[in-house]
Amino acid sequence: MTLQQTHTIEITGQPDGHPLRESEREYFIPRRMSEKAALLRPLQDHHLLEVYKEAKRMNLSAEFIELLEEAIAERNLSHLKEV
Repeated sequence: MTLQQTHTIEITGQPDGHPLRESEREYFIPRRMSEKAALLRPLQDHHLLEVYKEAKRMNLSAEFIELLEEAIAERNLSHLKEV
């Protein structure tokens, strides 16, 4: 069973630090983890596996590692994660 996480990002300020007016605020639609994993499609399989192994070695964020694991599972490469 995989839990899906969603995230909403609200942009409330300009790059120069000034706040945005309510009419200028942008709200991004929450994305499920599987939608984020789709962003990794351009990576070749062996690169995805290298990134995963390096992320684990460096103890990067659990969310990033989960994202990589989902992308690996979507490609049916789970058996190669620990090779």
